[in-house]
Amino acid sequence: LWLSASGVSAHQPDISSFTIIEAQPGIWMLQLNASMTAFQYEVRNAYGEDSYASPEEFNQLLLDYLKKQIVIQINDEEVTLEKGLVRLGHATVAFELSGVPEEIEEVFVRNYGFKNINKSQVIFSIIKEGMEKEQFLLNGENDFQLHLSLTEDQLLLPETPWISNRILLILALTGFGALGVLAYKRTSRKIFLGSESLSNA
Repeated sequence: LWLSASGVSAHQPDISSFTIIEAQPGIWMLQLNASMTAFQYEVRNAYGEDSYASPEEFNQLLLDYLKKQIVIQINDEEVTLEKGLVRLGHATVAFELSGVPEEIEEVFVRNYGFKNINKSQVIFSIIKEGMEKEQFLLNGENDFQLHLSLTEDQLLLPETPWISNRILLILALTGFGALGVLAYKRTSRKIFLGSESLSNA
């Protein structure tokens, strides 16, 4: 079961999403949504302007590039990105994941896939039955990486200088200026999921 997110605008190359999903019990996938402009920019930046001559070649380069840029560790064990699929029309990339343990205690993620895009903001979340959905921001301030712990089915950041969307909500609701409100709105972009089949790359 492959899902696609429609909450990331195809016209905003600096905004993308990065979601780990338990599609069925024990079956995990990674889904990335970004603008087509962002995908093209990163592929051309990595491999050159004339590196592909067909959509199929572009898809394969994109999958190869993203595999090299993404690191996922759960409970200090490496999670492997396996078969990848691309749906260019929806600017969506998905990978099957292997090595995800049944019980999740700690999560480390790093996504350098859109690091070269100016003011890149990557919205990260995990979707699993019984787990509260929390969204976190990967950007230049935290070097596009996060360490998270799972407590009572809720993902939490350890004490760090990074600001989560929960803290930004408090700032917005307690009137700490328009900056707090705008920051919260940016981190709380909803990622709506619906069934979608993807084309093989």
